Amino acid sequence: MLLHVVSPETAPLDFGRVQRELAPLLEGVAVTPLLRRGPPAREILAVARDEQADMILMTRHGRWTSSSELGFSRFLLHSVLCRVMLDAPCMVWIEPQADAPQEIGHVLCAVGSLFLDHDTIARAQGLAAITGAQLILFRNAVSAAIAIPGQSERAEEWQREVLAATLADLETLGASRGVAAQMRAGVGNMADAVLRETGMDLIMLRRTSRDWGKDETLLPLARATNVPLLVCPCEPVVARPPLPLRRRSRLASAVLAVLSLLLGLWLVHNMFAAARHPDMCGTHAYGCAVEESLKHATGARPKEPPPLVTPDKPLRAILPPAAPSQ
Repeated sequence: MLLHVVSPETAPLDFGRVQRELAPLLEGVAVTPLLRRGPPAREILAVARDEQADMILMTRHGRWTSSSELGFSRFLLHSVLCRVMLDAPCMVWIEPQADAPQEIGHVLCAVGSLFLDHDTIARAQGLAAITGAQLILFRNAVSAAIAIPGQSERAEEWQREVLAATLADLETLGASRGVAAQMRAGVGNMADAVLRETGMDLIMLRRTSRDWGKDETLLPLARATNVPLLVCPCEPVVARPPLPLRRRSRLASAVLAVLSLLLGLWLVHNMFAAARHPDMCGTHAYGCAVEESLKHATGARPKEPPPLVTPDKPLRAILPPAAPSQ
């Protein structure tokens, strides 16, 4: 299926001319052209769900390093790419901008979890079998420089032990799944470790989160890699809540914000009341302040404080006279 989405703000597109230009590239391939109008990311995801697509293929234009280096239109394009990567119900193939597609000779499957990446490994094995490529299972290990700071000799020895254990885990996983692959291990976070590997023609990995910025591997790889990236949504796809529920959620958030503001104002008022009555605190000081305001308003005289004992006024001077003895 060949999908083209036209934004509502753009001018009408001659979709027939686009099909004629792409006809030589798609010769011998059954293609269903489809033209949609609306927000690009929303329309792409809607068509993928309606047609039950197995894969979405998108192109990344240029080396996506940061939004500050891109124009506004290109920033919007990569915003579309991000949303499709994070919300797609199927696999997403991200093709870097290149003059001609390269043959796939080596497929690197990034294994983030030995328990959750079984489906990703199976898909990578099937793709490698179809293309005749060499499958490589890759897993990262923690850096010894972080775990043992200031002890270089012990850190190097411990690093070798950790890498050996990581490779042993991959070999055990491959043997249990019947996967014939080359095992590799790297040091550091997954994205940097994968980018240091050379000779890769395709990188496969599992999407770990659907929230922006929480997947520490997918977005850095999508920005920096110069080979195709295949994202597998192996986690259960949870449908977004309906619009009325989201509106109720926003209304509840607004009510909580107003209540929090009122509570803050009440606490500030209480603090000022406590400052006026340092010998009291809390709601008692607030009650005393209210009582004093009422007395001033009604003209009632406040109670006189009890007499104090001073050097020129001994205690017997302020005590009531004793009753005469019988």
